[in-house]
Amino acid sequence: MNVTIAQSTFERALSVASRAVPSRATLPTLTHVLLQAEPGRLKVAGTDLNLAIITWEEALVSEPGGITVPAKPLAEFIGALPDEPVHLRVHRETWTLQIVCGSYETAMKGLDPEEYPILPDIEGDGFALDPEDFRQAIDQVTFAAATDETRPILTGVLIRREEGQPGGATVLTMAAADGYRLSVKTLPALRAPEGAFSVIVPASTLEEVGRLLKGETDPVSMMALRGRNQVGFRLSRAAVLSQLIEGQFPDFQAIIPKRWETRVEISREALLKACKALSVFARETSNAVRLVITPGEGDQPGQVLLQSRSPEKGETRVAIDALVEGNRLEIAFNVRFLMDVLEAIEGDRVAFEMTTSQSPVKVLPVGDPSFVHVVMPMFL
Repeated sequence: MNVTIAQSTFERALSVASRAVPSRATLPTLTHVLLQAEPGRLKVAGTDLNLAIITWEEALVSEPGGITVPAKPLAEFIGALPDEPVHLRVHRETWTLQIVCGSYETAMKGLDPEEYPILPDIEGDGFALDPEDFRQAIDQVTFAAATDETRPILTGVLIRREEGQPGGATVLTMAAADGYRLSVKTLPALRAPEGAFSVIVPASTLEEVGRLLKGETDPVSMMALRGRNQVGFRLSRAAVLSQLIEGQFPDFQAIIPKRWETRVEISREALLKACKALSVFARETSNAVRLVITPGEGDQPGQVLLQSRSPEKGETRVAIDALVEGNRLEIAFNVRFLMDVLEAIEGDRVAFEMTTSQSPVKVLPVGDPSFVHVVMPMFL
């Protein structure tokens, strides 16, 4: 292998691929990144066997070939180099990577690339998704997934195709829940293969895809590699492969409330600022914040009064004007849960639909039917 690549380009590629590399592994090769010189580009890949991230960068390739090199020291060394072309050459007799950049030169011990896990190509017909729509969907759903591994199915995000859409359009539904909250997002597909599609993807995988989507303009390809129980996402210069989570995802439609007794429409920004302020006092009381919701009378607008009390720090309250329909209600929430969904919503106004102080609450952006969130209140 004989390659010349820009230092900043190589550093970026290593940063991306290294996110899939474990710090420790029983197989030494898993702590390595794979460098593979192909015509006109350098492939850089990392994997922990559950997740693989592959990126391609333009490079001057004089001789194709490959090697695996310890990821952390390579990334640290390349990051410390000057912004000049980096020359990479592999000596196959000793599996050593020679690196030259200006007056810097080093030789790093590596391994035969044949020892690296096989990473299948993500080729063929799959779902084509708008990158900005998909990035937004990931942001609005993954935060609701569980981080506790005791119920692995809840650490994933369900992605399924919805049949029978008007005009034959293809719509995907994404859903995540952790037992206390639920996020559901629908998004259209630009292109779709034939047949049913339903997979459970680790939320952590989708978060990595979301990072790569920033600045992406080309459609994203998503496909299930059925024979390997994997899902793949192909971007313009990167790809992500992930093992799927096996099992039956909960019937989330049964969780979404179908009616309300009290409905609040309020400024998202004003409510988010209030929650951030009250969270300072709520930390010592399990992050509990009480909301007193009062309908308006005559010309007076409705009001949402937020209260938080700490035995050590004191008490704070914030009143926000709102459009309130239905009954007066006192209800409490984990303020962190409120902040999460308010930060995920991009609209100016948000609606809360409630029945009782102990029943699930529906949260949705006003004017955007593609997203719905359900959160359980705390006991008063």
